[in-house]
Amino acid sequence: MTAPATKKFASQADLEEKKVSFTRLSENAYAYTAEGDPNTGIYIGDKAGMVVNTQATPAMAQDVIRRIREVTALPIKYVLLSHC
Repeated sequence: MTAPATKKFASQADLEEKKVSFTRLSENAYAYTAEGDPNTGIYIGDKAGMVVNTQATPAMAQDVIRRIREVTALPIKYVLLSHC
């Protein structure tokens, strides 16, 4: 008897290079989007930043942080996951 196939997480199954965009939506809001991956929202407040929904891989998360650092030096103090 063969064991059932295990479904891989996106971070394990989809390792192709993605076209990424970092778009300013308003004075304080940005969108980080990558083809086929979760979208990330960024809000920059007066004293800190908030990331809404993280990316699927540590490398993509580091890219989000790098792009945030291009627009603010404020600390990223909050991370909100809207779904699991």
